[in-house]
Amino acid sequence: MISKETANKVLAAALRNGADLAEVYVEDTTTLTLGLEESKLERAVRGVDAGAGVRVFFGNLVTYAYTDDISEESLLKAAEAAGAAGSGSSKSQVIDLTERKSPLHYPIEKPFNEMSIADKAAILARVDETARAYSPFVSQVQSRYGEERRRVWIFNSEGVMAEDDRSFVEFGVNVMAQKDGVIQGAGQQFGGQIGLELFERNDAGAAAKTAAETAVRLLDARPAPAGEMTVVVCNGWGGVLFHEACGHQMEADFITKGQSAYTGRVGQRVANELVTAVDDGTIPGRRGSLRFDDEGAPAARNVLIENGILVDYMWDLVEARRVGRAASTGNGRRQSFRHMPMPRMTNTFIAGGPHDPEEIIRSVKKGI
Repeated sequence: MISKETANKVLAAALRNGADLAEVYVEDTTTLTLGLEESKLERAVRGVDAGAGVRVFFGNLVTYAYTDDISEESLLKAAEAAGAAGSGSSKSQVIDLTERKSPLHYPIEKPFNEMSIADKAAILARVDETARAYSPFVSQVQSRYGEERRRVWIFNSEGVMAEDDRSFVEFGVNVMAQKDGVIQGAGQQFGGQIGLELFERNDAGAAAKTAAETAVRLLDARPAPAGEMTVVVCNGWGGVLFHEACGHQMEADFITKGQSAYTGRVGQRVANELVTAVDDGTIPGRRGSLRFDDEGAPAARNVLIENGILVDYMWDLVEARRVGRAASTGNGRRQSFRHMPMPRMTNTFIAGGPHDPEEIIRSVKKGI
């Protein structure tokens, strides 16, 4: 964390060459990754990463410099470097920094430090035993545990001062089964923005058994029928399909570059009238949820497609400024402090409709 006074100095230095907007992003991340394979703990890695980036706007020209030293001296050097990479005639000054408060709360009931690394590894060992005990055809089991706590602070010269604290836990197990030269695999995973209570709400052993059961059952699976047919898509991996096929196409950098099938189609029908698609960064416990995005904008629920009509895209600050929008949609996301933000999804999904899932399946005479 840096002080408000230091942030003011850094922002002022970044504006010195005529920039119209400056931003400081500070990040502190700790991680733990465990991996078990061949019934042995093969991977146990703890990581610490911290640093800051300074972004400067000269109209649509954006410059960036980062440092892994968050001392005031180093931050001022980064500000000077980013500010010197462009020039402008703006007389912008730093507006008094005012802390933004979020109404969103994602409480962590059981912090990471309440369980030792040995006990976390023991979860993986039990998962391994459960999967292997399911069938003699189980030939390999891989299980993994990951945790991350990322704290971010954002300041900009328009008076924004925001903070977010994000904790994530993920668990996964993959099982391979083998019989008569046939090899099949299956996996299960769960996680989210949550603490170790994840394992009280989800059964890792049951996940391992399900993965093993699926892998073994696939050993006797018949070839799937070929040809064009109707597909009933459920949630889970169906959401991943939508995320990849449609979600990225509605991110504003692809839109403004004309690289999306949705460019210029706001107000037009792009889907069946039953389809409403949403990007929502405010859902408690979900991996993509935020209080503020990586530009300090409040997380929001944004409707992208409503009853089949395209109504909006996902915007960050850069792309919003490029087209004259007053604000982003809270979708400015960074890989880390080493990278500038881009407009990216939070939790993107198709909203539930009026039909019962069983009714949908009954309506399909032949399909998958």
